[in-house]
Amino acid sequence: MLSTFINTEINNNVLLPKYETNLLSDSALVNVYYQENNYQALLEQLQNDENEGWILFLAPPGKPNTTFFEEAGIDKSRVLMIDANKVKDNVSMLSTLLQSNNYNTIVTWVNELSKDIRLALEVDAKSTDTKCFIYCKH
Repeated sequence: MLSTFINTEINNNVLLPKYETNLLSDSALVNVYYQENNYQALLEQLQNDENEGWILFLAPPGKPNTTFFEEAGIDKSRVLMIDANKVKDNVSMLSTLLQSNNYNTIVTWVNELSKDIRLALEVDAKSTDTKCFIYCKH
């Protein structure tokens, strides 16, 4: 769970340990990880991004720890969340949210992601210059 993981990492000088990444995409906007606990790139992007737009967690596996974000220098008032029980299809909703141009960064978790869907999401992200982090189980 995201909240459990981030709670355990709060004492690590705000930066998460570097994990071996397994990126499916080379896109600067769409980042796909197959290691659910690899939040290093996400945290670095949130800390270094000068855009003060919304950060949306779409159907996270747990509730994000806002204290952790504050200690990392990320304003918790920028963080929004859509609960998993309110989302029927993460990928369709992600596509719609990427196209909306309402968010600086969107983070979601999915069971699997095909190459075709990833490419479609890249087009959506590029159309609004929205960064996206997708954590996959498969």
